Amino acid sequence: MDFGRRTKVNAEANMSSMADLVFLLLIFFIIMSTMAVNGEAVNLPKTSTGESIAGAASVTITKDLRFLVNNEEVPKEMVSERLQQLMSTKPDDKRTVILNVDRDVPTGETIELFSVLKVLKCNPVIATKAKPKERP
Repeated sequence: MDFGRRTKVNAEANMSSMADLVFLLLIFFIIMSTMAVNGEAVNLPKTSTGESIAGAASVTITKDLRFLVNNEEVPKEMVSERLQQLMSTKPDDKRTVILNVDRDVPTGETIELFSVLKVLKCNPVIATKAKPKERP
């Protein structure tokens, strides 16, 4: 006569649900990383051409007239000094400054920034957003 237990409890953990959870988290973080914005969100004007420039300094003017030099907020009066510090080590032909100016910023603010860049002998490049391609 065998009086031992006939049913044995399985003490192993099922890993398939854990794998599903890890997979879903991976997808979530991949999607969120593509939606992340570097720097300040600026509504750039749209153009049909677009070209990126590596190694250049950037100046951002937000619609509420905050100034950022290389994603670091700087008072308007200090933009010239900050750019001079950044450009002092670069030769004249490598002094490129990318301007990320919101569409709603008054033109006078942009012109004042252009005059500062001219004094510093910098080459201004206005950043734009590519227009969506028209369908024939």
